[in-house]
Amino acid sequence: VNLRSPDRSSAYQIDSNYHCDQFIDCDNISDESTKCGSNYVIIFIVFGTITGVLILIAVILVVFVLVFGVLWEYRRLRSASPFFLIVLLLSIIVGYSSVFAFFGKPHPVACGFQPWLLGLSTISMIAALSVKNVRIYRIFKYPMAKMKITNFELFGLWTIVMIPAVLILVIWTIVSTPTAKLEERNGEDHYVCTTGGFTGEPGGLVFFFIFVAYSGIVLLLGAIVSFLVRNVPILFNETKLLAVSIYNLLFLSVLIIPVFLVLQPINPFVAWILRTCAVLYAFTATMALQFLPKLYGIFVEDKGRNVRKFKSTLSDATTPNTKEFNP
Repeated sequence: VNLRSPDRSSAYQIDSNYHCDQFIDCDNISDESTKCGSNYVIIFIVFGTITGVLILIAVILVVFVLVFGVLWEYRRLRSASPFFLIVLLLSIIVGYSSVFAFFGKPHPVACGFQPWLLGLSTISMIAALSVKNVRIYRIFKYPMAKMKITNFELFGLWTIVMIPAVLILVIWTIVSTPTAKLEERNGEDHYVCTTGGFTGEPGGLVFFFIFVAYSGIVLLLGAIVSFLVRNVPILFNETKLLAVSIYNLLFLSVLIIPVFLVLQPINPFVAWILRTCAVLYAFTATMALQFLPKLYGIFVEDKGRNVRKFKSTLSDATTPNTKEFNP
């Protein structure tokens, strides 16, 4: 029997030391699925199924927004801006899809796409939420004035927020290219995702924390705006959504990220489960908080009707002329 190195593309016969060591070294994952306490194949199937169902739900919600928000112009969706609901859902779909980039044995292409898929979808979701609150702030800052805010203006703000994130990822990819190569872990050589390019380690970690810091700044600015618009009518108030997003980022950065970085070289199986659960939770919580109230309002409270008048907790003197509001 010819034993092969884990970095070989056809590595399916390797030394017995690699069996059940929490690292996927064989292309068919047989080294971590046959008679092992932790079976990667079963876990991949479970998480893959859950992720697929969540992606399907997000796609259905895209159709829901297009039909009820764009085609039939339901007020509950128009007030939340169908355009940015679509941007939010597309970000969530890409975020869910990023989970599959971490499946199976590491590959240079998959490792390279990981920060792009997960990073851009996360910052896009944060940017959409923050820009939506900026829209609300501008409308209610001068309640007696007629305010018209177009999708083009909002898209411009969203683009401004996204440009630094894209630049960080571009420089990251060029200077500290994410790749897969053979490295020593726990006394054995394993084929793992790591940093290549001009810097090698720890260049990838440096860019990772730069990206996280920028995301935190965007969330902080969004949180400030959400505080300023905390008393707007409930129809327009989406600050709870942003608050949950802030919680998600804090939860991921303060708890999940340090634990993941510690576990990754020791037990990548547990680290993978932890990261996948965190990603699914972050995007699912945002999607649920954003769309469950709208679904309940349209199909339960309004019984499917397009109700165009809502009671406001503010007086008429403090409520802007929403006829001039163009979501």
